[in-house]
Amino acid sequence: MQIKIPAAFMRGGTSRAIFFAEETLAPYDARIRDLILLAGMGSPDPYGRQVDGLGGGISSLSKVAIIGRGDDPETDVRFTFAQVDVERPLVDYLGTCGNISAAVGPFAIDEGIVPAVEPVTAVRVLATNTGKRYIAYVPVRDGRAETEGECLIDGVPGPGAPIALEFLDPAGSLGGRVLPTGHASEIFELAGGGRITVSVVDAALPMAFVRMQEVGVTATALPEELDGNRPLQETLEEIRCLVAVRLGLAHSVSHARDAVKAIPKIAMVAPSTAYRTTRDLPIEPERVDLVARMISMGKTHRTFAGTSSLCTAVAAAIPGTVVQAVTQQALPDRVRIGHPAGVMEVGAKVQPHGDAWVVESVTTLRTARRIMDGYIYVPQQYMQGKPWFA
Repeated sequence: MQIKIPAAFMRGGTSRAIFFAEETLAPYDARIRDLILLAGMGSPDPYGRQVDGLGGGISSLSKVAIIGRGDDPETDVRFTFAQVDVERPLVDYLGTCGNISAAVGPFAIDEGIVPAVEPVTAVRVLATNTGKRYIAYVPVRDGRAETEGECLIDGVPGPGAPIALEFLDPAGSLGGRVLPTGHASEIFELAGGGRITVSVVDAALPMAFVRMQEVGVTATALPEELDGNRPLQETLEEIRCLVAVRLGLAHSVSHARDAVKAIPKIAMVAPSTAYRTTRDLPIEPERVDLVARMISMGKTHRTFAGTSSLCTAVAAAIPGTVVQAVTQQALPDRVRIGHPAGVMEVGAKVQPHGDAWVVESVTTLRTARRIMDGYIYVPQQYMQGKPWFA
């Protein structure tokens, strides 16, 4: 027997997620809630396919959004994000997602949580994972979120209605500073005796940045090549775990490797250069300010995560970071990131404040679409706390 749980399935930017109303999951304790999310996504799947659920076998297609009504005068919607591991029974709530953030406003409007106002409805969202706020400016037509439009995003096959996202004061998602270690860059010692320069920046989420050249990668490399380079992936994961320990997210590298997967993210950056995308389309150097490849949940992102793009734009504005060192910025307050599928443009207003930095806002443009409404079917054993993998 299976239990029906109401849900929707949505695309936000270059990611997909199952959306649940907060009230739908409220009757269940934390363990049963996580088992519901795992069943919906088809995790854990040791074959890496999530064939028994709605997940797509990679981190950007294995996400959940839990949406509730705001509980203060400044908030219309509460958004809790969950990253579901593909191969292991792990649900991580430590970060948030910029791409799925784009679908929160349309979901809230269509569910009647926020009244529809034409032609654009401003939806004030609290991201509960980080305690940070953003405003989604959602096009509306005939009382519902507009889906169709001419906005194209590299990594999404067709156009959609543009949703502007304005992230307010996103610095210090862990409750600290935009430079949580107090340094724009520093040397980390690797277990094998190597040394590498890393910039740790926290805006929207914490990230570790390294130069591609320093880890032996060319800016033309695409995800399949990078994923096939196991020594590289092991080095990047070690760096990510060292940063997790430094930030107090884990007590050891092994602990971070096993239990702290969603954050920090890690990205490799390089100066703008010519390369070909995953669709074999040319990207000319003058179209981008830097080239970047991001690792999420152990695999190279097929585009570039939305929240990570916000952090990258902030890092590009701060002297001394490895990102700023490789960035050839054409316009102030705007950064064009060259990723495997194309180009992503992000705006960031960053100002010095004494010996620290203030991030006023970060902005980006996304599209979103509701794909399905209905129910997630959860095996009864899961609801009893006895899944097959326990």
